[in-house]
Formats: sequence, structure tokens, C-alpha cells
Amino acid sequence: MAPCIDSLADELATARFDDPRLARRLGSVVRRLAANPELSFPKALSSAELEGAYRFFGNPRVTPDRILSGHFEATRQRCLEESVVLVIHDSTTLHFREDGQRTGLGRLIKSGQTFFAHVALAVADDAARRPLGVAGLEPWIRSDDEAGGRERARWSRMVDRASTQLKDASLIHVMDREADDYALFSHLIAGNHRFVIRSMHNRLLLDEAPGGAKKLDDAVATIERIVEREAPLSKRVDAKRSPQQKKIHPSRVSRTATLAVGAMSVTFRRPRPHPRDSEERRSLQLPSSLELNVVRVWEPNPPEGQPPVEWVLLTTESIASIEDILRVVDRYRARWVIEEYFKALKTGCNYEARQLEDYDSLVNALAVFAPIACHLLALRSTARLSPDEPAQSVLTDDQLDVLRAMGRRPLPPSPSARDAFLAVAALGGHIKYSGDPGWLTLARGYSELLTLTRAWTCAKLQLSRDQ
Repeated sequence: MAPCIDSLADELATARFDDPRLARRLGSVVRRLAANPELSFPKALSSAELEGAYRFFGNPRVTPDRILSGHFEATRQRCLEESVVLVIHDSTTLHFREDGQRTGLGRLIKSGQTFFAHVALAVADDAARRPLGVAGLEPWIRSDDEAGGRERARWSRMVDRASTQLKDASLIHVMDREADDYALFSHLIAGNHRFVIRSMHNRLLLDEAPGGAKKLDDAVATIERIVEREAPLSKRVDAKRSPQQKKIHPSRVSRTATLAVGAMSVTFRRPRPHPRDSEERRSLQLPSSLELNVVRVWEPNPPEGQPPVEWVLLTTESIASIEDILRVVDRYRARWVIEEYFKALKTGCNYEARQLEDYDSLVNALAVFAPIACHLLALRSTARLSPDEPAQSVLTDDQLDVLRAMGRRPLPPSPSARDAFLAVAALGGHIKYSGDPGWLTLARGYSELLTLTRAWTCAKLQLSRDQ
């Protein structure tokens, strides 16, 4: 479970700054912002606190790595309690109003107030996919002179960074199609890193596979079904997605799909350098071949008019048994957690509405909100995937007492994690039987709970003193 807000503030207050006053300031800022994650800075902070927060975010001695140093160590300690930890990697685009006056931001394609962030999120390798903390954060801007190879190499950099932050923990790195890169595979294997990565490219094989296949797609087509599994598919709409996103992930209706699963081993041939590769990338000494295991997940009989499910997963994990193969599939399916994490950051924490004037201040604020979003995600994820867990797995005893005394939704005598989750959402305005609450509703409810809990604990303290 992610830490409660007070311990989260304590985590960040142990950040390694040259000046201990900066660590104390960080702790106080986190306590106030975490209590009201969706509010703007002026609404969440007093005038004096607001001035101090702006000075903190704009201080040249403050960096995201220093802000997160205490959280990284606390995340490592939580990871050491797990037999295996999934480190899920992905990037997100952070948009700000184009009419803003922020300095130092870059473009998305041609224009805009934008920067990007690559995140490594540590998640427990269990059915609940419990978020354990942020293991790495790399923000960057895109400019005309940005070498494309540097953006591509961020995956390798984050693997190294997360592995260093989480030293001594047993890690499996999980990535989506964008990470399908021969240089990355080589880097991971050379460093003895375990991984599951979805394939995007139809790579050349070193030797002919069964049936005379010379490329990956032809070899994958020969994989035999060894087990079937049913899986729920969520609805996907075009909305504001780009043409490329619509092509990669077509719209679909929600349904339950019957999926076939099989596996094989292949040996890839080193690709030729691409004409657009940077000099740095061309200079890499890559092995002439790499052997990897391949797990195919496909839908043999999709409903008429619906795109079939098709995953090709490249991995270092064993495929010796059906259990091994299904474990690879389940570990890749955990990748959705980081998509939910980005929603918690952008919507629950309202990050893209932050009114800071320059890139350095914005990335420092991002580092403050990164663990807060992880806490919101833990509350929601546990309620969804392990609803019968005791409520104490997501809330403190004081918070549960407050919900019993002042909540809008009664708690049963022995509440579950889902009972607690819905009670918190009710404080934010969620109506019973209206489906799961959204991120803003949850953030508002949690904000109200923290405010009530502070008053509750102060009253308890005063009562004990009077006695």
C-alpha cells in the first residue's frame, strides 16, 4: 500500500538537500497540497505558504531527483518486502494553455506549451497491482535540434535509473510497443535485466523459424494455441486521439473476448542502421543476434466489425509451462496501471492547470505531485482489484473513525477496501449506484476526509490533555 499523507510528507521531507530548510519546506508544501490535490496553489495554500512554495519551486538548488530522493528510498524499502516487483515504464505529454507566458517549454509537433515526462512506476506483482511508488522520473522538452536518438534512449536510461533506485529488489521491467528497440533489448540483456515488452516491428530472424519464416510476423503466425482465456475489454472511443493512435488502438465496444495464447523462442538478427539514426546511436556496438522468448495472445474469432485483439510479447521470462506463459501475459496486463497513474496525476492532481512561470518550476512541482498521484492510485486500485481487503489497507484507523462519525455513506462494522473507497468518494459528491467515481470526485472526497481527520486528531489530542 502507498503511504498515508503524513508519512508521504515525512518521506519527502527526508529529501537530500544541502540546506535542511528546503527539506522542511518540501514537507510542509506536500502536506497542504496532498490534502487538496485538485485545488490550485492559491486555493490550497495561505498567502505566506504560497510565496514559500513559489520560492521553493523556483530555487535553482531544487531538482526533481532531490525532491524525490526520500520517496525513492521509501519505495525501495517497500519493494524489498515483495518477492517480485514490476517496474512499468511509459511517457506522457503534459499540455499547458497555449496563451500562457511560461518560459522554457517546448512543442508537441509544431507549437504549443508542452513538455514530456517518462515515469517508472513500481507495482507489486500480485492480483491487486498495488502501486509501491515512483522509481524514476525524467522530464524533457522537444525542440528542433533535439536528436531523436536521445528520446529513444530514455527507455535504457530509465531502466538503469530505476534499477539503481531499487537496488537489491527483484525487478521485471514492463513496457509497451514504443519500447520495441533492438538497442534496448541488447542493453537489458547485457545488464541481466528481466523484461516483458510488446512488439511493434516485424524483425528479421537470424535463422529460419518453423515453416521457413524469415521474419517475426511469419514465425508468430505458426504459434499453436496451447491455452485459452477470457478477458474483459474496455470500451475505446476515438475522442480526440490522433490518427496514429486510432490506427494502433482502434475504437471498440466493451465486451468479453476469448483469447488464444501460445509461445516460442526466436533469434533476432541485428538490424541495419537507419538513415535518421544519430551518430551516437550508430556508434553503439550491438550484438549480431539476440535470442528472446515470444508470447502471442490473439483473438481467433472476434465479433463482426470489431478489431481482433493481438499482442506479441518479447520477454526474458520462462515459457517452459502454461503457467509460465500465462504469467508473462498477466505481467504485461499490469501495464494499464501506469495509464491510470497518469490520469491520477493529470485529473486527480489537476497538474496541467498549475500556474507556474517556467519549465524548471513546473518539473519541480511535477516531482511533488508524482507521489501524491501514486497514493490516489493505490486507494482506487485496491478498491477495484482487491475489494474485499480490509479497509485498513487503504485508510488509517482515524480516517475510518471519521467516516463512521461524519461520512455521508455508512460503513459496515468490518468495512472492506471498497467500502472505504466509496465512503471517501461520497464525501466528494459521488452518488450511490452511479458507477465508480472519477478522479476529481475521489480527490475532492479525499481532501475533505483529510481536513476532517486533522480536526478529529486535534480534538482527540486536546481531550487527552484535559484528562
